[in-house]
Amino acid sequence: MKIIRLMGGLGNQMFQYAFGIAIGGTVKYDTSWFDETRGNPNVAQREYELDFWNINPALTNKTKIFGVIKRKRYVEKPYNVYNSELLKTKAGVIEGYFQVARYYEPIRERLVKDFVPRQKPNQQNQKILDLIHKTNSVSIHVRRGDYVKLQHIHGLCDLDYYARAIKFIAEHVTDPHFFIFSDDPQWVTDNLKLDVPCTFVDINHGRDSAWDMWLMANCKHNIIANSSFSWWGAWLNQNSDKIVVAPVQWFADGQLTDIVPIKWQRI
Repeated sequence: MKIIRLMGGLGNQMFQYAFGIAIGGTVKYDTSWFDETRGNPNVAQREYELDFWNINPALTNKTKIFGVIKRKRYVEKPYNVYNSELLKTKAGVIEGYFQVARYYEPIRERLVKDFVPRQKPNQQNQKILDLIHKTNSVSIHVRRGDYVKLQHIHGLCDLDYYARAIKFIAEHVTDPHFFIFSDDPQWVTDNLKLDVPCTFVDINHGRDSAWDMWLMANCKHNIIANSSFSWWGAWLNQNSDKIVVAPVQWFADGQLTDIVPIKWQRI
């Protein structure tokens, strides 16, 4: 049996789920991290969120897999760098983030079908979706939240990045309409001044924020942050002519990562 440890927010959990599909075989997903980190002031508080999607992964926890942990445990090192040997894991507990675009291209069709909302959108989200479909829609994701305190690790995409990304899109897309998503909408309203057609999407909060990812995936083009949340929004976008703009530096310290597909535009 292969057991993958779920950690982090929705985007990370999706990478971990997808890696289980990529390695194949009998895979279970360990949810014990959420209990272990609850109340820890040094860890962003997260909950299991894969139940937003219409999937039913086999879940377990550490008390049930203790014997497996004692036998074999693999940790992704370095994180987010392609490792063909990790894909060959036969059994044991596997821990990592697996943010490597190459792992998922062979199973893209499966993942696009898996990552479909379990519920139908509410009236507000449906209204935004209709506007997305009627326009040359471009999502902009501004990630702040816990990144503000962890700038020394993740870094923050600055206003200059968004200005350059918007300029690039405007040069390549006719009459773009920008849809802006953020976990800090007030900061965006105060600081991201746009002179282009745009819609600020501020209707989904808490666990409902997953609808923002789904709306981003329905846009024709995407400007993402250095965030697994907006990465999935862009990756799940099925427009064959999509333009995706991503930051050239993903981590503050310049750490190597294979997260960005080669077809995406990095600036």
